[in-house]
Amino acid sequence: MIRLIPGSYDELMEAEDISLNERASIQQIKEPLFYFTIIPEKNDENDLNSILPVFKWNGLHNEFHQKLMSYCTFNFGNSLIDGVAVSKKIATALPWSLILQIPAILLIIILSIWIAFRRIRFPDSILMKSIDSVLIWIHSIPGFWLATMLLLLFANPDVLHWFPSGFQMISSDNPFSIWFYYPQYLILPLLCLILPALAYLVRLIKNGLEENLQKLFWKRALSTGLSYKQALYIEALPLALIPLIAWFAGIFPALISGSLIIEQIFSVPGLGRLMFLSISMRDWPVVQFLFLLGSALTILGFIISDLLLRLVDPRIVKSK
Repeated sequence: MIRLIPGSYDELMEAEDISLNERASIQQIKEPLFYFTIIPEKNDENDLNSILPVFKWNGLHNEFHQKLMSYCTFNFGNSLIDGVAVSKKIATALPWSLILQIPAILLIIILSIWIAFRRIRFPDSILMKSIDSVLIWIHSIPGFWLATMLLLLFANPDVLHWFPSGFQMISSDNPFSIWFYYPQYLILPLLCLILPALAYLVRLIKNGLEENLQKLFWKRALSTGLSYKQALYIEALPLALIPLIAWFAGIFPALISGSLIIEQIFSVPGLGRLMFLSISMRDWPVVQFLFLLGSALTILGFIISDLLLRLVDPRIVKSK
């Protein structure tokens, strides 16, 4: 499908200077893309039957099958740009994405539960209402615009030069050491990842808590002598976290695509920036593997989410 983007390869090669490796790989493409092809006939435009699509079975001799078999043998190919193995590029970029995603995911979960819990306990609090309104406003802002505004405000020598503008000056063999030695580099990217997601999760958990407070088991919990706070933690909160577990399914593919724009803006050499640069330079072996890896991580996320839902919500097992 990547090769079906607008503009033919001949036009691209005429417009730009393409490397010899890519030119050779393009010329070697002779097999069909997938197991089947739907070919529209164009023999006679006046005849309706001649312009209907025709189904063609390609069998196992197609690029998708050959690429999939090579992946099964852990042969991910080499980059067309620098000849480096795709697996090495992924292994180098993955830790840089993890140093952002791991603290971002933990902070999103902890803060969303805390804010939603406080909103239920103190519904008339002016502070909590203000936080809720600000989060909704931030959620409506595009990620690239939020990152740009934070850079202009807090990484600009003419305004407030509190934080660095990117990772350009960092060269470390162990990206996780940045947590301890250069934490100031992580603050702005983490804000761009955390703030937009908080509004969505806070509203999900808050609505779940409010819905559970209207059910009969809530009155039973209060009648047993539990305090309002204890009943929220023990009875209502576990059921309100079910939407959070469903959101958990999207965490794994977010390692690749979730911070693509943020990594590009802050020059973080992670998987998102690797995908952006690979698409820009038409480094198709890297792009194809990243897309396949994202699909596999999506399936893994759904499986883990379903297993966690069975543990948290026993009604799923009883219904079957």
